Amino acid sequence: MSTRVFAAAMLLSLPLVSFAADRKDAELAMTEANTAIESAERADAAQFASADIGTAHDMIANAQNAYDHRDWTISIIDAENAKADADLAAARSRQLRAEEATAEVDRSVRSLREQLGVSSTGDQP
Repeated sequence: MSTRVFAAAMLLSLPLVSFAADRKDAELAMTEANTAIESAERADAAQFASADIGTAHDMIANAQNAYDHRDWTISIIDAENAKADADLAAARSRQLRAEEATAEVDRSVRSLREQLGVSSTGDQP
């Protein structure tokens, strides 16, 4: 029963959302999305999270299309989705870069321990 009430509330609020959305809101959402995409690209998302950054690019193109057709609400929704995808791409990229760096440090430590003849499984720090 609570799912139906929630769904009904969401349906009733849709006209309010479209009434409240205007060109400036859409512009702001698209600017935020473009900034997030640029940030993700600087974090090497194309290399480490290509699917996510690709989705972000698709969504910002959809947002721009909706904006061009003066559909502010759809433009805002698509821009927010683009921003979320770009943020995800940046986070995944940072995670994978950190994992690579950690693996490189682990390899270096193992190599140094081998050179020093120190066991890596012992109780030594």
